[in-house]
Amino acid sequence: MLNPAYRFSPLLTDTEQYAKHSDVVLLYCAKAHGELNDAHLHRTERAVLAKRKKVQAQQEYRTTRWAIKQLARQLYPQYRDYPLAAWCSEFDADQVQLILSIDGHPLDARVVISHAHGHIAVAMTRGTALLGVDIEKIDNARAFEKLAAHYYPAAEARDIGSDVETFFRVWTLKEAYAKATKQPIATLLGQPILELIAALDGQVYCQELFAGHFDISLITDTQRPVLTVNLPAAVDE
Repeated sequence: MLNPAYRFSPLLTDTEQYAKHSDVVLLYCAKAHGELNDAHLHRTERAVLAKRKKVQAQQEYRTTRWAIKQLARQLYPQYRDYPLAAWCSEFDADQVQLILSIDGHPLDARVVISHAHGHIAVAMTRGTALLGVDIEKIDNARAFEKLAAHYYPAAEARDIGSDVETFFRVWTLKEAYAKATKQPIATLLGQPILELIAALDGQVYCQELFAGHFDISLITDTQRPVLTVNLPAAVDE
């Protein structure tokens, strides 16, 4: 059973109250769609996809890019009618984040993605924002107690004990924090995540998804509503 110290607010669903909030964070979580082809991809994205050799990695890439563009259409309604292939998301190593553009013009978007075992999560908002998300499969077969004892602080390993749910909650929190603060995850494994979060001017959402088989954590600004949205069936245009 999840250690109560690592419980945070659950994610909210879309509501009319925030439907037109300019600073809203949109979150989409789903199983990667196997039926998507490459029609929605920008030529730059197709070049990146060509380097993915495993079918699951290809499906995750196609689905995250499809979801990014569908969410972008909601956040940037002035570009709603542009074809999906006109949008491009490309990782910028210098800025340590995905850059979203439309017809070659960068947008003021903050985009963060995560994928695990054929499932994806995409979080997006406008402007410069604290934003990090991570999704992981709760895998009972992993030697998580040994991993916690080796990588995590002693107190954190004691908090986890023999509970697999707490281990993966700590993991998704650290990954989300790393993305939100643009730090390498390796530098955070040995630091207690609850102390890091307590010193952060942000809000944290966590819950289990997909019948309890996955765990997700999201970190963002305190004044920015987070909405979990449902997108239409993933089909190419």
